[in-house]
Formats: sequence, structure tokens, C-alpha cells
Amino acid sequence: MAIMVMDTVKKSKLATTIAASLFLQPVLAGEWIFTPQTFIVETFTDNVELNYNEEISSLVSQTGIAIDTSYIAKKINFNLTSQSLYAFYSHDHDLDDDYHTVASDLTIELWPKGLSLIGKVNIDRRAKNQAQNALADIISGDTIKIETYTSGFQYNVVNNKFSFNSSISYSDIQSEDDIGNREGYIATVNSQNGAGIHNVFWTLNSSYQEVKNNQRSSRMYNGEIKLGLITSYKINPFLRYYDEENNGNIGGNQALESNSYGAGFRWLITPRFELDLSYNQPIGNALDSHGDEQKEYISSSINWQPSERTQLTASISQRFYGDSYSFAFTHQNKRLTNSINYVEDVQTLTRNNYIPFELGTFFCPNQGRILLSECYIEGDINFNFENFDLVTFTDFNIEEDDQYSLNKTLTWKSTLSFSRTTFTLNILGSTRENLSNYQQNENSRADFTVSRKVSGKSKIDFKLSYTDNTFEKDSEDERRDRYRQYQVNLERSLNSKLALNFSLGLVNRDSNETLFNYEEGRVTLKFTKDF
Repeated sequence: MAIMVMDTVKKSKLATTIAASLFLQPVLAGEWIFTPQTFIVETFTDNVELNYNEEISSLVSQTGIAIDTSYIAKKINFNLTSQSLYAFYSHDHDLDDDYHTVASDLTIELWPKGLSLIGKVNIDRRAKNQAQNALADIISGDTIKIETYTSGFQYNVVNNKFSFNSSISYSDIQSEDDIGNREGYIATVNSQNGAGIHNVFWTLNSSYQEVKNNQRSSRMYNGEIKLGLITSYKINPFLRYYDEENNGNIGGNQALESNSYGAGFRWLITPRFELDLSYNQPIGNALDSHGDEQKEYISSSINWQPSERTQLTASISQRFYGDSYSFAFTHQNKRLTNSINYVEDVQTLTRNNYIPFELGTFFCPNQGRILLSECYIEGDINFNFENFDLVTFTDFNIEEDDQYSLNKTLTWKSTLSFSRTTFTLNILGSTRENLSNYQQNENSRADFTVSRKVSGKSKIDFKLSYTDNTFEKDSEDERRDRYRQYQVNLERSLNSKLALNFSLGLVNRDSNETLFNYEEGRVTLKFTKDF
């Protein structure tokens, strides 16, 4: 035992010495910004338990401290945002609890040639179950803590001849209910030729990920390389190789892979607009995710940058699940900023596996909206069966995700800014398909915000939000939940250190499972004191 203690002390001293040698010199020349604050938030809700009837109101009081700090030096960049609060619930003090969130990142340049040490910590609270309440927060009380820790290295080099970007990191994700826990490594390598190369061109994009949770593990690899000749014409030939493999003891040892090679050409339509087109042949006898033979296919991509502030990239190809697409667009001018992205990726061991289960079967009135409080279990009471229907209520639980899933995600953000008014539009749409049973869940959300600076010390925001979630799409257990949110917020600076926020909000949930419908109104008053 003494030897183990001494070894631990020696390792701790060594780690401290290394850390000190890395930090000492840059710290002396850095700039440190530290902004602490305290806050008090009072929120009145007229339906804290989110019931359709028998609504219960509550005053939720939150008090806490927040820290926002950053350190910038020649070789170090460090950021930390942290908040700790305690919440009191007037309707049920058994719910009183403390909550903590942290978001931090660190980058240390180890050598001037591009090698850096990176680290990230993120502790936040999310909706425990999107099917039960997609808008869960501290007020409704049905959130869960998710902790994410990441550390690793990155190596980036950009010059006239080539660019090379790579990283390797270890990630550990822990949730409060142990669903979605996972740890593992991820490595990425991306490279392409620069303007200083005149004979050949290449692009390389690859990633390798290894994740595990208890006895389950998965390896996911994806890589594409193009190697071509630069000619004096606008048509440049190239060879293409693509390889993807997903395997492990996930989904009954399911293996999903695609491997192909091909030849094509790059057409330089203009110096800023290029089109890649290739014909590809599968390698080996691997079947696609539907059990069919993989066939020859055409792959194409475009890269267009008409100006320094505008860029468009898009691709069409084929992977083990069929046609595959990607899209990215960015544009910025004096007032308008646009960003649109569409990606497709394979995931496993997440918190996105929703399984339907029966809440029970009841006799419910066959007129008007169905309320569980007006329904009966057979044998409970004598009533006229002609006025009742037999109804089965279902809900969804989150279970351990031990299947591969295909996730398609679209994000769109647009901002239009004027001197005193800003309009912001955020759109998120995603589809998750279980690659074992091909069941799909769809999630979409749209936020539109108008922010108006009414004076030098006051600002008012109007926000409209719409959320649409579908679980087990096109099945007998399909459920669709729609949330509509309306919010107005007034922010007033009382002096250089004290600020006041006053907001009014309304939420309406409409579900085809009427048991979960509700409306909630909130009034919030917040005081913030900076130091």
C-alpha cells in the first residue's frame, strides 16, 4: 500500500511539474478576463406539472452565481463559463435542489509548427425524455445532467503547398441515469493540395471512432481520397477510393460497410467553381444495409466560392444504405448572414433510442377530448358501454442504444441586422433511422426572434418557436407532438452593474395522444448583479 501511495505522489508531482513548465512562461504574458455575477430569478407558472386539467401553479425561485472567464496568451487559449444555482418550488419543497452547468475549453500550443493540446469540459442539463416533454427545463423539473469530458491533440499545418489538419482525442460521456454513457477515441485526418502545387492535386478526408459502454463496443471508419493530375486544360483526371466500415458487438454483431474505387475528372468551370464527377465500382461482396448487392454508382461534388464571403459545397454519392448527400452554404454581407448545413452520419450508444410501451387500456367517453381522469378500468364502475370506447394509451421510454442508426441533420441560421433591430431565424431538422428495423423518428424546430434596442439601456425581444417531433413514424405506435411557444422579453440595464429582465411566455402542446396535451403560461423576473 505504501509503495502505491508513493507511486501516486510521484506521478502527481511529475504531472504538476510538466503542467507548470507548460503554463509558466505563457501565463506571465497573457490577458485574463474574469466576470463574476450573482442572480435571482422568480418564475410563476400556472401549470408546473404540465397537466391538461387539474393544473397546479407554482412560484419557482432560483438564486445563484455565474462565472465567465477567459485567458488569452501567445500559446494558451482558455475559456470557462460556469453557473451554480439552487431552485425552490413553492408547490412541493421535496423538489428543491441545486443545479450546476459548466462549459470550458483549453488549447495549448506545444510547438510552433502546429501541434496543440486540447481539452473540453461540458456539464449541462437536457430534457430527460424528449417524448414526455421536449421543452423540459428547471421549472418543469424533468431534466437530466449530462457530463462530457474530452482531451487530446491536434496538428494543423497550412502553407502554399498543402493543408493538413488532424486530431486525436479521448471522450467520456456520462449521464445521470446511465443511459447513453460511452467512452472512446476519435481521430480525423483532412488534407488537400495548395496553390503552390502545379502537377498533382489531392483531397483526403477520413475519420476513425471507437466507442464502448460496459461490454458493448463499436468501431466506425470512413475515408475518401482523390488523387489527380493537373493539366493545362480545364479538365483534370483523378482516381477516387472510398472505404467505410462499421462493426462491433452492436446490433447482433451487425457489420455495415462499403468499399469502392473509381475514376473521374475535375472540371474547372471558373477559377472559383469546380465540379468533380467519377464512376465507381464496389470492391468485394459486401451487401448493403437492406441485404442487396452493392452496385456501380456515379459520385459528384461541387465547390463554388464566388466571393470571399460566400461558399457552397455539395456532394452526391453512395454508401452502404443507398444514396448519400451533403450540403454546406455560407454567405455574409453587411447586414445578412446565412449558414445552411446538411450532414448524414452513423451513430450508436446514444440517448436517442425511444421504445413504446403501454400505459394501460381504459374505457373512456367517446365524445370530446379524451382525458385519463374521466376514464375507467374495466370492473371499476358500472356505466353505459354505449357512451364509452376502449382506448389504449402508450408512451415512450429511453432505452440503451445498442443499434446503429443513420442520422440526417439539417441546420439553417439566418441573421438580418440593422442599427437597432435584428431578425434571427434558426431551423433544425433531423431524421433518425434504426438500421436494424428501419424505424424512423423525426424532429424539427424553428425559432424566429425579433430583437429591438429601444434605448441605450433597454432591449425588447419577441420570439416564436415551433417544435414538431414524430416517434415510430408510419407504425401503429406513431405519435406526433407539436409545441408552440410565444415569448416576449424586456431587458433593462439599471446601472453599469445591475440588470433587470422581465419576460412573459406561453407554451401549447398538441399531441395525437391527447393525454399529453397541455398549456402553460409563465411570468419571469430576473435580477443580475455584475462584479
